[in-house]
Amino acid sequence: MEELHELLVNYNSYNIKEKYQRSWSKQFCEPTFPIYWQKVFEILRYENREQRVVEIGCGQGDVTSIFCHLGFKNIKAFERDTDMAEVAKEKIATLFSRNDIIVSAESPQSPIVSDILVLVNCAYDDGVKTKEEYLRKLQGFYDIAGTPALFILEVIDSSYTIEDENFPCQIRLDSKDIERLFPNADIGSWETYRYPQNKRTKRLYIIRKKQ
Repeated sequence: MEELHELLVNYNSYNIKEKYQRSWSKQFCEPTFPIYWQKVFEILRYENREQRVVEIGCGQGDVTSIFCHLGFKNIKAFERDTDMAEVAKEKIATLFSRNDIIVSAESPQSPIVSDILVLVNCAYDDGVKTKEEYLRKLQGFYDIAGTPALFILEVIDSSYTIEDENFPCQIRLDSKDIERLFPNADIGSWETYRYPQNKRTKRLYIIRKKQ
């Protein structure tokens, strides 16, 4: 983990143009990376590298870098913001000589087969008016990725009750929501951010199909 951390800090500090820097991306220039990034690394380091990985909302490719660094071969990472996708493409190509990973789109445009789905630090809530609609959207991402055996999902936690137009109440979830969405899964979780120490409260869920 330390080797990849140093690699990303060096790259991000000197190669990301100021116009593309965001508060969330600047975290990857710091001595300590976000908890969700560390957890994703810890989880995937024990997974079979032959598994097919899909990431939705890859941003500038800092989580995608984990898959490459660990040696996963079959990776597709989707990002709908074209500027962020270009930053990610250049980063992954420069650091790992991979040009076949980043896709400039919100998610797969047609069903694909994957073993691992990762959706962290990302909340696509466009047009969502109710919690049920948001849950259906998450289910849609899972289904189009081929209902993989492992789903790593970070969400805004329902314990965050501050008025926030960027992260409205209907996309704030608790463990019961996740259990209802995936009734046939083994589910574990970690808190990744806590308000007011952080801007919001978030939780990372590890969702595995029961054998």
